[in-house]
Amino acid sequence: MTNAETKLPFMVSALVTVGAWLSCLIGILLLGWPSFLGAGVWILLLALVWTYAAGRTHGMAGAFWAQAALAFSLCGKGMVLCGLSKLWHLNTGEAFWLVLAFTVAGYPIFTQKIDRTVMSFASAMVLLMWVFQQRTVAWPCLESLSVLLFMGAYLLFFVPSEKVRPVAWGLLPACVAAFGLAWMSGNVATLRINVLFLALCLVGVYLWRARKHFNVCLAVLILVLAYLTNVGTVMGVALLALAFSQNRLSLKIAGVAVFALSLVWLYYHMQTTLLVKSFYLWAAGMILLGVYFGQKRGMYAR
Repeated sequence: MTNAETKLPFMVSALVTVGAWLSCLIGILLLGWPSFLGAGVWILLLALVWTYAAGRTHGMAGAFWAQAALAFSLCGKGMVLCGLSKLWHLNTGEAFWLVLAFTVAGYPIFTQKIDRTVMSFASAMVLLMWVFQQRTVAWPCLESLSVLLFMGAYLLFFVPSEKVRPVAWGLLPACVAAFGLAWMSGNVATLRINVLFLALCLVGVYLWRARKHFNVCLAVLILVLAYLTNVGTVMGVALLALAFSQNRLSLKIAGVAVFALSLVWLYYHMQTTLLVKSFYLWAAGMILLGVYFGQKRGMYAR
């Protein structure tokens, strides 16, 4: 995404994006691939040229070249990776190192944020598939890996440089995928040691970042949630805390989505009656209202 592209009206930018992607996909289909690997290499070369053209062109033309370069880059990388995997008969572990090498090598060349995010997500997903295929790995280890991926993404959001932000956004959905793989193995997001591990990691991060102005209430809330709820709820609270501290709308949306979905999962899997569940919801609502009015009163008092 170029600076010139962001200044275009939304509808114009959307039409340019759709037109660029359709043109590139039709062009890829017309090229054909007697050699899947060879066609992917040519498409990647076109993506390199068009990435340079997008940086040198302004306005609608720059937006078109940026989207065309993105489409050709993702399609070309996918074709090259599939071609090399079939040519060299790679297993999942070897494919992970190949995808990781492509991600690292292409990171400084292909500057689109979506391109970097997709490749980071692909690397994390292949890693999870590799771990899942190791039958000696139990489902708690998959959850532990998801916690490590989340903490890696969380720490990257504290880095001032915007260059590493796509990696963080690529690792976040991989955490959800890890929960899915754990569920396929027999369970998901219920092991207390992983929830407590996540809570302690988050408290450590807040202590490191906040120094003397550490929010004790937030630390207590995270530890309580770690004992009472699941991994997703703690992740949602952590994302919301980070979003409001940095005032980032994208993180607020992600935090609300993760927190809401994890609460729905928790409510559905509670082994109790509907009356008791309703009481829990009422109590939670009263506590949140109390916190809201308490903060509002303190703000007016100051």
